[in-house]
Amino acid sequence: MWEKRLYLLIIILGLYIYLMINHPSEILKSLGYNSFLEIYAQTVSAGADCTIIYNPGLRKLDHPVNKIKIDAVLPGTEKDYDNILDHLLADNVGAVVECSDLDSWHTSSKGIKYLHKIREKAYRIVIFDGGHHLATIGLEPDIIIIPQLAGYAVHSYMLDGMKVSKILELAREAGSPSIIATVPRWALVKNKRSLINITEKTLLSCSYSDSPKKPFEPLTERRISKYGEIIFAYINKEYSDNIYLFLKRLNLLGTAGIKKICLAFDYNYTSREEAEIFIKTINKTTRLPVERVNEPVKTTGVFWSDR
Repeated sequence: MWEKRLYLLIIILGLYIYLMINHPSEILKSLGYNSFLEIYAQTVSAGADCTIIYNPGLRKLDHPVNKIKIDAVLPGTEKDYDNILDHLLADNVGAVVECSDLDSWHTSSKGIKYLHKIREKAYRIVIFDGGHHLATIGLEPDIIIIPQLAGYAVHSYMLDGMKVSKILELAREAGSPSIIATVPRWALVKNKRSLINITEKTLLSCSYSDSPKKPFEPLTERRISKYGEIIFAYINKEYSDNIYLFLKRLNLLGTAGIKKICLAFDYNYTSREEAEIFIKTINKTTRLPVERVNEPVKTTGVFWSDR
């Protein structure tokens, strides 16, 4: 009988942890969500292994990484990002950790200005957990951290997973200056302590670059960026519903000198077949090779599959 009770307790605890990490609600929060998450971050995230898989070298700032002040902007934060970032930089934060919404905001007209502001004083670290971060490859974050599960960068509910090997391939092909690191997906939760712990480990694992500084000139339109000879774009519902809007913004960004367009799709709104039609239309219009670089997977799908 005690064995059955133990198994039941393990199942309940496992379900709670899964919901806590992926689908927190006010009810869960009232049941100790925040306290449990803090304990989880201090124990599990603190002990997580960080692996550098691409290391072109970290640019040098005035403060050494072992004394750097790190802070993270969490999902669900009030989206007054300019004021949030102004406050962090005024507080001498030397490394800013960004999740999905803030990373995407940097492709807006206001957000791109803060790429420059952050770069003057701090490292920008992006948590890359799916294809919705594809455009960030062209925006030169100092570090990309991938929460990895079964070889994929995956989100808890967004259906847009990317193979880690594909992210690495694209970074190398574009000549990206961003360091790329992986951590186990289960070790990273959207909690400040978790993100700070993992970022600190990553920074201490990096070596500095001896290359001379290059001008920082990010080229971007909404969810689209251009770096080297590649365009990176995330096709969300806005673009899948209006391909002409995407083409308009692509033209504003410019395709001269581009050898390839890489697209990641939000498969909550686009089927594989619709994605292929979209790709063929872009290929025919631009006369450039177009590559789909992500798959319709999320955390649970990858976990239970035999990939």
